[in-house]
Amino acid sequence: MYSFIFTDSQQTLEAEGVQDSWGSVAEALSSGASLVVGALPFHPEETPALFAPQSFSFRRGAPELPTGKLPEVHDIAEMTSRGEHANRVEQAVSQIRSGKFQKLVLSREERYLLAAQPSPEVLLGSFLTGSGTGHGHLVDLGSAGHRYRGAQLIGSSPELLIAKRGEFIESYPLAGTIPRCPDPDEDQARADGLLRSGKDIAEHGFVTEDIRRVLEPYCVELKIPEVPSLTATSHTWHLGTRIRGRLKDPRVPVLELAAVLHPTPAVCGFPTPRTQQELRKVEPGRGFYAGAVGWSDAAGDGQWRVSIRSAVLQGNTVRAHAGGGIVADSDAAAEVRETVAKLGPVRAALGLPTGDLVVAP
Repeated sequence: MYSFIFTDSQQTLEAEGVQDSWGSVAEALSSGASLVVGALPFHPEETPALFAPQSFSFRRGAPELPTGKLPEVHDIAEMTSRGEHANRVEQAVSQIRSGKFQKLVLSREERYLLAAQPSPEVLLGSFLTGSGTGHGHLVDLGSAGHRYRGAQLIGSSPELLIAKRGEFIESYPLAGTIPRCPDPDEDQARADGLLRSGKDIAEHGFVTEDIRRVLEPYCVELKIPEVPSLTATSHTWHLGTRIRGRLKDPRVPVLELAAVLHPTPAVCGFPTPRTQQELRKVEPGRGFYAGAVGWSDAAGDGQWRVSIRSAVLQGNTVRAHAGGGIVADSDAAAEVRETVAKLGPVRAALGLPTGDLVVAP
């Protein structure tokens, strides 16, 4: 069984076993390991799943994963109901309008009980088949502590937190979302509307400006386009900005950059310290949802992606979160629909029907 898989369809990193593990980013950075892989939790004070594998290899192209039918889903539980999420959104809008913060990212959780324990590799293959992005990850979470024994983080994230190769870095944050539609004309109309949405562009701006603030001290050059562009996934349209930079010191490890960037306002809110504190109270159980997953090699090169469109598999239970950024103009019903659409890739990977997930805005 693999302990780590990370792919963008052009290159795949596959690893087996755990040779060493660390309880913090600082320990991993000072270890001198030739390769660090794993995942960071959303709340930075929690234990990460960072380890050096016993063996690993890079290969061109997508991973060669086993195929097979996943066990049937016997039960679905909304750990946060849609009505409860709508109420939380309305409360957040009130807090934002009162000046407590400018944006807060709220999520809700669903759990799926399967008839038997599925193969993690087969589940990853199902994510890759349905996502259309070519990105996928599988991480053994056992090094994060007893509660994650036998658990894997599996998914297909469209959002790049940070990638580094030599002196060059890249980030591709996503913020501002609308569900897709099966009708091509309506689908395009939604995409065009997202590009013109003042609310969503403002929400996206919090993210890019905070990334600028964090990365500028590391860079001799940092290019951030003034306006976002569209990116599509299987179930959603997003606003995204391709950020590129050149480091002052190419020896800075990508894991260090990931740790200082995480969590961005795309998954936390703005101002980040204040919204982090709020989410510790209202969403203490995020775990690895909206954390980061990736790798860093001996040269400090590598890639870390935001762990969205992902799920934690443990035994025959799958746990998944989906969320959205709340701002002063947010509508509670629309925010609920956004979480439904964002859970679509997880449900599709499990073989559940998703025709009711892509709903009218």
